[in-house]
Amino acid sequence: MGVFENITQSLNKFADFRSRASRSEFWSFFCFMLIAQSAARLIDVGLAGGSYRTGPVAMLTGLLLFAPQVSVAVRRLHDVNRSGRELMVPCFVLLASPLILLFGSLLGRIVALGYAGVLLLLFGQLMLMLARKGSSVPNLYGACPTVFSFDR
Repeated sequence: MGVFENITQSLNKFADFRSRASRSEFWSFFCFMLIAQSAARLIDVGLAGGSYRTGPVAMLTGLLLFAPQVSVAVRRLHDVNRSGRELMVPCFVLLASPLILLFGSLLGRIVALGYAGVLLLLFGQLMLMLARKGSSVPNLYGACPTVFSFDR
């Protein structure tokens, strides 16, 4: 499949959290997300007269593409025979990070630095799982997405 087919397949399967996604499908959609968000931010900067705050176009783009991005990430984890729940741990740690920044003392800064290190390790491990080659045999989550099929 080509890049555009991968992107449209990811958009069409925005509510599918049970099957598998190939590496090319995931990374094609990931690059599409980066380009779409960058273009939306540029439009917002142009509309706001140079302000770098997140504007309505970037927010709408992020909201519209959030479900397909989570779906393709969960399906990608399924392809490497991992549970989609493993995506939740780094996200919860990231969401709790503003609480750490409330500490203003030197000890609070040290804790925040350690917390940032743990967060980097968690996202690094997640990126390694997403970059691994998927299993070429059927697993608990379905058939291999890169094998030849007569289904269309």
